[in-house]
Amino acid sequence: MGFLDIDNVTKSYGAVEVLHRVDIAVEEGEFLVLVGPSGCGKSTLLNMIAGLEDITTGEISIKGQVMNGVHPSKRNIAMVFQSYALYPNMTVGQNITFGLEMHGVAKPERDKAMADVAKLLQIEQLLDRKPGQLSGGQRQRVAMGRALVRDPDVFLFDEPLSNLDAKLRVDMRTEIKKLHQNLGTTIVYVTHDQIEAMTLSTRIAVMNGGYVQQLGTPKEIYDNPANVFVASFMGSPSMNLIPATIVERDGAANAEVSDASGDARHLKLSAGRLAGENGRQIILGVRPESITDAEGADRKSTNIQTITNIVGVTEPAGSDTFVTSQISGKECIARMRADAEVRPGATIDFAVNMDKALVFDPETGKRIG
Repeated sequence: MGFLDIDNVTKSYGAVEVLHRVDIAVEEGEFLVLVGPSGCGKSTLLNMIAGLEDITTGEISIKGQVMNGVHPSKRNIAMVFQSYALYPNMTVGQNITFGLEMHGVAKPERDKAMADVAKLLQIEQLLDRKPGQLSGGQRQRVAMGRALVRDPDVFLFDEPLSNLDAKLRVDMRTEIKKLHQNLGTTIVYVTHDQIEAMTLSTRIAVMNGGYVQQLGTPKEIYDNPANVFVASFMGSPSMNLIPATIVERDGAANAEVSDASGDARHLKLSAGRLAGENGRQIILGVRPESITDAEGADRKSTNIQTITNIVGVTEPAGSDTFVTSQISGKECIARMRADAEVRPGATIDFAVNMDKALVFDPETGKRIG
């Protein structure tokens, strides 16, 4: 049993079930991110934890106490919304302490809590301003301060950074990460941004279609995705998913693909993988960083395979150069060194790290190797 237990939870609207048997145990001090595309059920699940949505079946418990039917005000949770939800007619200080005032906390205690939180978030100079006088990042800090001042059991964040510009999102990610490391709070955080999920979380629940597709650490999710959806959703650029056929050559299984000219090419799978599966149709999954120029290949890998292919488009990106090419009729992205000498239309050798390649079943989408 975890600090926060989501036990076999479903949610239905009439006859339509939108959340299917979710089981997640969140430990105290953990940072769980619910990530997935719009409509996958992540915000619905967060609202059920908060008590803003009823639970159809199953149980949600906090510190061993079942929360089904418990009013949101009695759950000792704090929620930070996408819209910040600040009172425009109140000062920053009043916004931060309003919840404490409603719970009958004495003014000296409220003032001390406000001062502590304002110092932590570096917003002491903003306490007398109104929300309309603040930038987006400042409003976000105030919304976080209002949550922190209550010292709740669980913090709930509902896409809190989606209204900020790109640079400010990165800065606020760092602030939230620091906050979690300093306070050791238990956080459940909803986002559709897989970069936020990877950088902030201690564990990630990848959701789609109302199901938890995979639950694991960022490294587990990235290196060992359970299925094609997780593989393609997590990672930027996303994993290359290449149709291939298993062909046995010299006693080893190879993934047969075609190059930009339509000629067959063979990429040997690492030892023992899919042996005896000659002729089987597969999807070969290769991350962009596992396809590079020959000089940039991973020296620690025991299975670098070369495919000669035609360069499509090159995209210099500062520290890297992204290079596209056609493999089995799919546009694939390679991540090469910034100074890699490649130009559109050239024929070059692409080095593929087959130690890092994954294999998926094209019918079920599940990983099989």
